[in-house]
Amino acid sequence: MSGPSQAYLGRQPIVGREGELLGYELLYRARATDDRACFDNEHSASLHVLSTLLHDLGAPQVLAGRQAFINVGAESLRDAGALVLLNPRRTVLELSHAIEPDADLLERIRMLREMGFGLAVPAAPPMESLAPWLPLATHLKVDLQKVPDGVLDVFVPALRYGDHILVAEKVETAAQARRCLELGFHAMQGWHLGRPEVMGSVKLGVSHGVVRRALAQLAAGAAPAELEPTFKLDAALCWRLLRYTAASNFGMMIPVDSLAHALELVGARRLGRWLQLLLNTVEEPSPAASTLMRAAVFRGRMLEMVGAEYFDGTDGDNLFLVGSLSMLPAMLMQPMPAAIASLALPEPVADALTMRQGRFGPLLDLAEALESGTPERVEALCDTLTISSRTLARARRSAQAAVQEAALA
Repeated sequence: MSGPSQAYLGRQPIVGREGELLGYELLYRARATDDRACFDNEHSASLHVLSTLLHDLGAPQVLAGRQAFINVGAESLRDAGALVLLNPRRTVLELSHAIEPDADLLERIRMLREMGFGLAVPAAPPMESLAPWLPLATHLKVDLQKVPDGVLDVFVPALRYGDHILVAEKVETAAQARRCLELGFHAMQGWHLGRPEVMGSVKLGVSHGVVRRALAQLAAGAAPAELEPTFKLDAALCWRLLRYTAASNFGMMIPVDSLAHALELVGARRLGRWLQLLLNTVEEPSPAASTLMRAAVFRGRMLEMVGAEYFDGTDGDNLFLVGSLSMLPAMLMQPMPAAIASLALPEPVADALTMRQGRFGPLLDLAEALESGTPERVEALCDTLTISSRTLARARRSAQAAVQEAALA
């Protein structure tokens, strides 16, 4: 039987004149063993880099607070719905070499620059070819393999008349690095400074039916918080949303009080773009993963219904998160602390998941006792928690109905 699906992303460091880490160029990788980007469609490759960064590996884990340099082509710039999911203050959009500067494209780039995105432009002689880009560019990248050494003496000083950050790429030797410093480059990247590193993670599939339902609700005018019942049909979708919300500032973990709070923080427009990116880049779960997803939905719904009689407001809502996220170690093949490290969960939820403590911990113990078929343990916990057999039976029926609804979505 094949293992879980994996997501991969390459990153190569970009360093300053003193060797300090400034950021990473993010690179498409289809496999862990790839040493270069191999793809048929540039736009599709860009979308997968964005999706892997935001959905699978997590921006804080990949970037550690540094800037992201992300390669984009003309199609990605014209259809910029996915790009605006990124934090513009931490993102430099790096133009591919084949882009022609037409008026529509330049206007799109101008809008992205006004939002705060940086723009890195490949720079090569003649200078006249750079003229349309120079008013918009924040970075100029010079490929040492494409500009002969003798030409650099004239070309690089001409670039330094602006206030652009000059980046030398394909720096392969110590001699080239010294030469770049002499020429006045502000930053460098290349194998001499750091080879691309391939990062990987389990890729949790999502139900396309659930995603489409959420998109249809948004299109019909539903407020983001009104989508909470739909999101609760897919535990992986909930996990991905919490992760994106917590990391939307690329390093500042935003506290999230509940699933409804996460939906409100993202907002309708960005939520629609985020869901569309998921639909375009993330596959449906495998049969084995689907089994775990159903178990997660069952646990979450059952705890939510049991807790409805004992907790109010977000406390009751968060019991769904306790139940559904308790399956993360099996889904991600990680210990629980690692599985939730990128989520800014409320303290009672985190305590229940990691230590089985707090006011939610005993209810999670009850859910696990039910699944393991230990009636004596179930009876003892129900007595301690003062949960009647009628309440428990009603909660289990509701959980079964939620699983059936998720399967039909």
